[in-house]
Amino acid sequence: MQLKTVLNNFLLIISFSIIFSYQFDGTGYSNIYAINKLSNKSLIKLPFRLLSYDLTISDLTSENNISIHANWGIEHKINNFNSKNSLSSMMYDLISIQNVDYSSGFRELYFTVENSISEIRIGRQLHTWGAVDANSPLDFLNPTDYYYLFTDSDETKIGKMSFLFDLYFKESYKLQLLVMPNHTSNNIPLNDPDFPITLPASVQNYQFLDSYKKPEIGAYIQKSFNNMDWTFSYFSGFDRNYNLYGANVFLDDFDINSVTDTVFSFRQTDMIALSNVSFIENLTLRADIAYFKTSSGNQSIENRLYSGKDPISEFLDFETLAATSYFNISAEYYQYCFQLEYGLPLDINFTTQIFGYEKEKVNGNIIDIELTNFEIYLDGKDFFYPGLGSPLATLAERALVFNLDKTFNDELMELQFVSLIDLKNEGKLFQLKYSYDIIDDLNISILYYKGIGNKEKYPDNPDTETINESLLYPFNGMEDFSHIRAQLKYFF
Repeated sequence: MQLKTVLNNFLLIISFSIIFSYQFDGTGYSNIYAINKLSNKSLIKLPFRLLSYDLTISDLTSENNISIHANWGIEHKINNFNSKNSLSSMMYDLISIQNVDYSSGFRELYFTVENSISEIRIGRQLHTWGAVDANSPLDFLNPTDYYYLFTDSDETKIGKMSFLFDLYFKESYKLQLLVMPNHTSNNIPLNDPDFPITLPASVQNYQFLDSYKKPEIGAYIQKSFNNMDWTFSYFSGFDRNYNLYGANVFLDDFDINSVTDTVFSFRQTDMIALSNVSFIENLTLRADIAYFKTSSGNQSIENRLYSGKDPISEFLDFETLAATSYFNISAEYYQYCFQLEYGLPLDINFTTQIFGYEKEKVNGNIIDIELTNFEIYLDGKDFFYPGLGSPLATLAERALVFNLDKTFNDELMELQFVSLIDLKNEGKLFQLKYSYDIIDDLNISILYYKGIGNKEKYPDNPDTETINESLLYPFNGMEDFSHIRAQLKYFF
């Protein structure tokens, strides 16, 4: 998108707020950073939010508090840039708008009506479920933008059209009902050499079944006590990550050439969960436990016609179905995350988490297609992975997280250390961050990020028996992603 269009959208937001005679509050930030690999000092070209602006317009004169909330931003992405050039070259490209892509849009835009006992919100929203601060298996209502997986947790979510109703009753109870009319999947970068996590397949829109196009619903009830909260949650909808469903093989009019039509889907998944927050003097305990039941269904794919764009299909029509097969996967799995927070001596804040993911009762067909000079044999159980839950489940089945942070100089300076350890495969991530408020509302930070894989167990050049696991072990990619990040952020 051209920068002129982006700026016009921003001016429209400002003008819209001024037109209203009601009370309005606006806050935001501008942000710029650069990431350099530790291995060769090259720049990593990942997108980031150059500008984010929150606006709330309220009518406080009515019996009910009526408001409109919007979050609008500009995203920046370096494009066609020689990553071995200097940081100064990148800054020049940014200022001169050379080799840079800009996009803008609303992460949130919703209408609210609330009073002392209830609240209704309609529009594009961000939702937060779960008791733990991050890595909650319940916090999947909004799809995840994996490009922002290594930034602040509130940056990762993609706004989603929703209808929300909150009801407060008997002083200590809260009931929430949630309806989302459309399914939205996670944004997972594909074939991006600068992103450390890879997937085995790049999927086109025509390869998806449309069975996921149904409303999603969720609800929870919360009970508050003097020193703890209990929450019971329910959700019924579709996975945020896609899954392999099956395959068709089509022949041309001469029954000579063949093509494979690989089909993907989003499984129908139901979830029930229990959450707790407990306060014991200086100790805070948080826990989320979620149980998922999922099924890919048994929708026939035999009526599909191949519509790929490979070189053969440019000249030939493939309309004869030679073979078809699909998984019909069903499974049960659960995820948990336990968190402990404690204030250490010297005013050091300590937080630790243990995360786990376990599969139960995985069932599925085998895709077995055998033709002349052509064979596919895939076991559905080997291709199952969770489509809902914490993004951490895509990195590790069991993980331990440590977080230490301390502020200095009247909270103008902060030092933070974070570590994540894969308890099953021994991969590790370490992050050390220093930040300083130069002046009011202007912050600079330096972040050191180090990944350690397990290339002994998952080598770069695996044999055929381990190639799938090796290519998919994310900590090896995280090791190559080790970097230093410099960031300048202004709040207004």
